[in-house]
Amino acid sequence: MKGSYFVGKTKALCVTLAVVFMGGCNVFLGPEPASDPQAVLKNLWTDFNEIHAYIDIRMSDNPEFESWEDVYDNYHALLMRRIPPDNPDNERDGTYLFETCKDMLSELMDPHVSLFAPGGNYFWLKNDDIQKREEKWFSLAVIKKNYLLDNGFDKGGFFTYGRFKSDLYNNIGYLYIASFVDSEKLEQADWPKEIDGITAFFQDNDIDAVVIDIRNNSGGSGQIAEYIAGRFTSAQKNYMKARVKNGPGRNEFSEPMTFRVRPEGTRFTKPIALLTNVATVSAAEWFTMAIKTQSHVRHMGTTTRGAFSPKTSRPMINGWYYTISAYRVTDMNGECFEGKGISPEYIFTGDSEEEDPTVERQDTQLDNVLMEVRRWLNY
Repeated sequence: MKGSYFVGKTKALCVTLAVVFMGGCNVFLGPEPASDPQAVLKNLWTDFNEIHAYIDIRMSDNPEFESWEDVYDNYHALLMRRIPPDNPDNERDGTYLFETCKDMLSELMDPHVSLFAPGGNYFWLKNDDIQKREEKWFSLAVIKKNYLLDNGFDKGGFFTYGRFKSDLYNNIGYLYIASFVDSEKLEQADWPKEIDGITAFFQDNDIDAVVIDIRNNSGGSGQIAEYIAGRFTSAQKNYMKARVKNGPGRNEFSEPMTFRVRPEGTRFTKPIALLTNVATVSAAEWFTMAIKTQSHVRHMGTTTRGAFSPKTSRPMINGWYYTISAYRVTDMNGECFEGKGISPEYIFTGDSEEEDPTVERQDTQLDNVLMEVRRWLNY
């Protein structure tokens, strides 16, 4: 493909978009001639300047730099100090260049941006303090032991489900989805198909409502997310638009592709409480957008992570490669949730105090959700 952009024609863009979004795979783009460390840094910065779909959104939250141009000026100067032009031998193993590129990319605070170099050097965005705190609020072991009748059931390595054992809530079902990853393991390749047996379980046991818990769900395949969402869908709805970056200008995008969720398989369409937190990311956020289109679904918990583009992979001119967010995703009203996440209708936080090992641990978020579901059912 010609030029510094990863697509040339609208038809090619749409094909690429469909493959990446629905298959969860990476797209590799043709490399350019190798060059010196300063050229590598400038080429990487230029790629992100021209290809990243949310560069202005991401920079608007940067506490130190006002623009992506300011970021380049800073790290260009830093690399000049680390590898002076008159002393190129100062860079023997690529460490200074890698660290400078890594630090520059980290300014975007984008979970879908990563950097890989030979020898096991890699970078991706580490969880911030808020995400670490909220991740601790969730424990599947606690839920299985303290909440679910007979510790619940596990299916496909990705689902945990059952009914609550408390007399107050035993008419309410529970489903935890660990991720939407397209598993490479042969024995787990068909794991999403287990969802039909789970919805049948809810039907056969006269469950009046279900809590679908996707806290700490790190995403995966959009196709799998839609497949599962279809089991909790009563009416076909468009839920998302996506456009691929196709030029160097900030607003140069392809025509939008529309994504929809439709009723499929064995379905459960009674009241559903969707429970999320800030570690709900990527395809899990697509699932959130899809299922929120349904009138029998209420969103509870805390705001999702805010990272919607699939990861597109591209080699650098020195043979390293990176991943980038190259797709602009919005809801059907054109609202973009990148960087801010999707806010629930009902905000429920967890217990932020230190755990007391002598006290049986509870899930404060789940407790609040269950009380709200009971009110919803008029019990």
